Amino acid sequence: MSLLLTSTITIKLFFAHSNSRDDKKLREKLEPHLSSLETLRVIINWYKSQTLTRRDWKQESYQHLNTSQLIVLLVSPDFLAADDCKNITRWAMKRHNAGQAYVIPVQLRPIDNWQATPFGHLQCLPYNGEPITSRFWPRQDDAFVNIVEKIREEVEKIQEDQRQLQLIREQQKYEFFASINPWISNHSLNRIIRGINLWTFSLGITASVIGVAALLGFCSYSSEMQVNNLLSQGQDKLNRQDYQGASEDYTEAIKIAPKNINAYIKRGHARHFLKDYQAAIKDYNQAIQIAPKNVQAYIKRGDARYYLKKYQAAIDDYTKAIRLSPDSVDAYKNRGFVYEKNLQNKQEAIKSYQKAATLYKKQGATDKYKKIIYKIQKLQQKKPQSSN
Repeated sequence: MSLLLTSTITIKLFFAHSNSRDDKKLREKLEPHLSSLETLRVIINWYKSQTLTRRDWKQESYQHLNTSQLIVLLVSPDFLAADDCKNITRWAMKRHNAGQAYVIPVQLRPIDNWQATPFGHLQCLPYNGEPITSRFWPRQDDAFVNIVEKIREEVEKIQEDQRQLQLIREQQKYEFFASINPWISNHSLNRIIRGINLWTFSLGITASVIGVAALLGFCSYSSEMQVNNLLSQGQDKLNRQDYQGASEDYTEAIKIAPKNINAYIKRGHARHFLKDYQAAIKDYNQAIQIAPKNVQAYIKRGDARYYLKKYQAAIDDYTKAIRLSPDSVDAYKNRGFVYEKNLQNKQEAIKSYQKAATLYKKQGATDKYKKIIYKIQKLQQKKPQSSN
C-alpha cells in the first residue's frame, strides 16, 4: 500500500540460521528467491559466527540484529541446539516483545513440540506449518516463494507504519510552530522587544525563548513516545489476536494524539476483527477526514462496507484508492472479488483481476499471481446465465 510519498523507506532484514550443512544448503536455496525484495529497498544481512582475521563476523551479526526491523529465524533441530542461535533467539524475541522489531520463524526441518519454543506463539512459515523438507512440499521452490511473499507483506506493513509516523511527526512539527507563532509574532511583544537594549538583554531573551521552545518540544516528544508505545502494544496484541486489548490501546493513543491517522486505521482494523463494522467505518472516516489521500483508509473502509453488504459503496472505496494509488494491488483484487461474487459483473471483475495479476507479476509474488490468473481463467470459461 502506498501513501504516494516520494520514496520507499529502506528496511533492514536479518536472517539467523545454524551452521549445520543441511541448514546452509536450504539457506542457499532460499537466497535467490529474496532478490524480488530489491524493489522494496530491503537490506538483507545473514548471521555469521566465524571469527576471521581482522574481522569479527559475530560482532557484526549482532550489530545487524540490533538494528533490523525484521528478523527471520530459520529453525531446525540444529538451530535450537546451538548456543549462538539460542542467544540470537533470546535477543530477537526481546526486541519483538518490546515492539522494536518483528520476528518471523521459518521451519526448515521438523522439530518436536514447536509450541514450546520461545517463538511458538508466532505465525510459522511456510503458511501451513509444514517444514520445507516435508512431503507437503514436493517442490521446495513453492515453499520458498510462500516464505518470501509473507516477508514481502511484513516489509510493506513496516514501511507503511513508518510512513505514517513520518506524516505524524511532520504534522506535530507544523502544529507546534503554528501554536507558538502567534506568541512570537504578537504585536505587543514585538513592541516591548524593540524598546529593550538588545545588546544588553539579547542573550537572556534568546535563552528564555529557547528554554520555552525546548520545554514545549520535550512535551511534544514525550507525547509522541507514549503514542508510539501504545501503537506498538496494540500491534503486538493484534498479532496475538487480542483485538479488544488492541482497540483499547489505540483508543488511548487517540486520546493523546486526536489526529493520529495510524491509530484510527489500526483501531478500525481491530474493530473489524471484532465484527463491529460500523465502528470500524467511523474510524476510517476519521482517518480520511484528517488525510483525504490516505489509500489504506479507503481500502479498509471498503472491506468493512463489504461485510455490511454495501457492495457498491465498497466498490466506490476501492476505486477511490486506485485513483490515488494506481499500483494498489489490494484495491484491484478486492474490487474484482466484489464484482465477481456480489454484483455478478463478469467483465469488470476480469478487468480488476487482470490489473492485480499484472502488479503481482511485477512484484515477483508468483503464488498470488498464479492464483489470480486461475480466477480469471475460471471466469472467462463461465457461461452467462440464461434469462427466462
